[in-house]
Amino acid sequence: MNNGRKTKDLYSISNIITPFAKKILGKRGFVEVDIIINWDKIVGADLAKYTSPQKIDFKKNERGNGTLYIETISGAFALEVQHKEKIVIEKINAYFGYNAISKLRIIQNPNMAEASIDEKEDENPKKTLVTRVEETYINEMVKDLDSSKLKDVLTKLGIEVASANKKKENDNDF
Repeated sequence: MNNGRKTKDLYSISNIITPFAKKILGKRGFVEVDIIINWDKIVGADLAKYTSPQKIDFKKNERGNGTLYIETISGAFALEVQHKEKIVIEKINAYFGYNAISKLRIIQNPNMAEASIDEKEDENPKKTLVTRVEETYINEMVKDLDSSKLKDVLTKLGIEVASANKKKENDNDF
């Protein structure tokens, strides 16, 4: 893999992401990153619309039976999450294939309401602005990684970053 490879302003994603990924994955574990990225797929769009995973606390030297902290926009949604706690935990553990989570802690954050609902109410799926060539380039950057989950996460992240940069460029054209 050519670490100095770049196309215009698109640098090798592995060069940019690897230091951050190592830091995140080393301290908190891969489970946490995957929950954040796939939250709506894990718990469903309705619940994900008003909640957001914040962190997972594991006992020292363990990667199972953790406590997941979930932020909600109001007491009403906190109550709904509390009533669905067993189902949410089952969905998370089924997604990962082991008992990653055993408890939920619910945090009410009314400040989350505006930003969260505005972002999540867009019913149109996010459009990626990357071309097939750029997507192939991103896939090429992560092809040598051993972990398929890490490859998937980094590929999605690369596509999102490239799309966000293009969107920013398009917004600045006006």
